[in-house]
Amino acid sequence: MDPPGIAELSGKDDEPEMSVSLKSCFSQGLKQLHCSEELCNATLIAGGKRFPCNRALLASISPYFQAVFTSGFKESIDGEVLLKDMDPSILQNLLTYLYSGELSLSSETAEDLFTAASRLQLMPALALISRYLTEKISMENCLRLYMLARDHNNSTLMRGTLRYLGLHFEPLLEHKDFPHLDLSAFVGIISSDHLAVTSELDVFLAVQRWVTAAPAERLAVLKALLQHIRFPLLTHKEIAKVQADVVTLDQQVELQWEDLDGAGRLQASGGLRQGMYQERIICIKVPRLRDILSVSEDMDCYMECLNPASGSRTKLPPLELVALPGCSVLEHRLYISGGKHPDGSYSCALHEYNSLADCWIQLPAMSTPRSVHMFLTCKRKLFALSGWNDAGPLASAESFDVAQQAWAPIASLPMILRFSASAPYKNKLYLIGGDADSEEVVYQGILVYDIHLDTWTQVPLEFSLHGAAAVAMETGICVIGGFFSKKITHPYPNRRFSQLLPCTAKCFFMHEAGIVSKEVTIPPLPLPLAFAGATCFQGKVYVMGGVCTSRTHDSIYHWEPGEAAWTQYPENLTGQGTIVRRVLKCVTLKVARQKLRALVQEASTSRVAVGLLNAEVPFKASRKDCHTSPSALAPLPSLGAGTL
Repeated sequence: MDPPGIAELSGKDDEPEMSVSLKSCFSQGLKQLHCSEELCNATLIAGGKRFPCNRALLASISPYFQAVFTSGFKESIDGEVLLKDMDPSILQNLLTYLYSGELSLSSETAEDLFTAASRLQLMPALALISRYLTEKISMENCLRLYMLARDHNNSTLMRGTLRYLGLHFEPLLEHKDFPHLDLSAFVGIISSDHLAVTSELDVFLAVQRWVTAAPAERLAVLKALLQHIRFPLLTHKEIAKVQADVVTLDQQVELQWEDLDGAGRLQASGGLRQGMYQERIICIKVPRLRDILSVSEDMDCYMECLNPASGSRTKLPPLELVALPGCSVLEHRLYISGGKHPDGSYSCALHEYNSLADCWIQLPAMSTPRSVHMFLTCKRKLFALSGWNDAGPLASAESFDVAQQAWAPIASLPMILRFSASAPYKNKLYLIGGDADSEEVVYQGILVYDIHLDTWTQVPLEFSLHGAAAVAMETGICVIGGFFSKKITHPYPNRRFSQLLPCTAKCFFMHEAGIVSKEVTIPPLPLPLAFAGATCFQGKVYVMGGVCTSRTHDSIYHWEPGEAAWTQYPENLTGQGTIVRRVLKCVTLKVARQKLRALVQEASTSRVAVGLLNAEVPFKASRKDCHTSPSALAPLPSLGAGTL
C-alpha cells in the first residue's frame, strides 16, 4: 500500500491547484485591515473626525505622507496628522480608494476630491478624478475647472479645459466667471494658439472686457496685456477700432511698426489662432505601383484639397511632375521632397506649399537625390529616410531644420527600407515592415529612430508586412492594410518579395514601444487594401485609394475610435466614378480662412503694426517667439503719430 498522500500527489483524480495572485491577495488583505482597523499606526484628523491608517500604505502611495512620516517632526513621532480645512467625507472617500480601489465620484464631490487628492499627492486617485472632470467639462464649469487646473498644475485637466475654452471662447466671454479670472489665468488664455476666433480683434475685445470689469486695478496692466495681441493679424480697419477703444480707456500706447510683406506679417505675428484656419485633407496622386522604376511622360502628379464635411475640392497650384516623392506637413505648410523625373533622373529638391500665400517655394535641396523614401515631420524638423536613386538603394538619412532652413545628416538606417508604414510619435519615428534591401525581401520588424539620441533600434514583428499605411494618433499608431503574412521562417525572418504576400484588410494599433496592442481593436477594412493614403482628420482616420490585390481602388473610408466598422465616404477620389491609376498619399493641412489669406497674400510691402514699444510683459505666455528684423518706427500715416 502506498504511503498516505502518494495517491493524492500522483493520481489522475488530483484537485486542480487554486492560483491566487499576489495583487488580489494584497487587495483583499487591505480591505480587511481597513474594515477591522487593525495594525493601524497613524491617525488622520479632519473636521474633528479621526481616521486610523497604516503609515506604510500612505507613504508608499503619497510623497506628501512619505515626507510627513519620515521628517522627525511631531507627526512622524506620534503618528497624528491634522488636515485642516478638509471635509471628513472627502477624506473617507479617498481612504476607501487607497484600501479597496473603489472611488465614489459625482459632479457634486469631484472638485473637492480633486483638491484633496492634489493636496495629499495621491497620484493614482488624482489621475482618475482628473479624467472624470475632463469628461464633464461644460459651459458652466469650464472657467472654474481651468482655474482649478492652474492652481494645482494639473496637465490633464489643463489640456481639457483649454481645448474646450478654445472652442467656445466667444460665448465664454459672456459667462459670469470670466471677469473673475485672475491675471495669470487670463494671460494664459489670451496667449493660447487654441482659441477658435476668426479675427484677432476678438482677443482684443476679451482684453477690453476683462480690464473694464475692474478698471481701478487692471488699467495698470493693460499695456502688458496688449503685448499678447497679434497685431500683424489685424486689418487697418481693426487697428482703427482698437485705437478708438483704447482712447476711451484714456491710455496712450505707442505701437511698433515694420515694413512687411504678407509672409513677414505672418512670421511677426507668432502664428495663427485655431479659429483662423480650417483643416483640409490634401490628396497627392502619384504614378501607379507597376511604373515605379519606369516613369513615363504621360503620367500626372497633382494635389487636391478635400473638405470631407462639404465634399468641396480645389486643386493646389501645379508643381513639377515627379513620381513617388516624399510628402509631409507642418501646420499650414506642405512639403514635397525628392522623387523621380519623367526622364528617369532622381530629384533632391524640397518644395514648400504655404497654404496662406497659396504658392510653392523651393527650399534648400537634400544632400542626396532620393525617391521611394519615407518623409516625416517631428519637432519642427523634416526627416528623409532611406529610398532609392541612380546609385541603387539607400541606407542614408538626413533632417531639415525648418527654422534654420538647413539639412544635416543623421544616423543611417541599419537596413535599407522602402514602402514601410511610417509615422512619427512622441519624439520617435517608426518604420513598420517594408521592402528591405536590394534583394527585395520583406522586413519582419519595426525600425524606431529616437530624434534626441540619433539612434535606431529594431523591434521584431510576429508577421510580415509591406505597403501598409500608418497614422499617428493621441495614444499610439494606427496601422492599416498592406501585404500581410503570419508565416515565420527564422528568428529575424525575412521573406522574398517575389513571393507576393496576400493583401489584407487587417488593421492594428501599436504603442510607443513598438508593441502591437491587444487591448485596442481596430475593425478590418471593408476590403483588402495596400499602398493606400491615410490621415487623421477631426478625430477620424481616413483611408483613400490604394490597390486591392492587383487592381487600383477609388473609394474613401473613415473610422472613429470606438466605432465597430469603417464607413464609406459618399464620393470616390475622382468624384466622377473613373478609375484612379495611381498610388495615393494624403495629409491633413491647416488652411487659413479667406480674410487671413488676403492679409498674407498682399503683393507689396506695407507698414504693419507688430507690437508695442517699450512694453514689459511680466507674465509667461504660451505663444511662439516672434523672430523679426529691427523695427522701423515710422508711423502708419492713416493712424497718426504711431500711437493708439
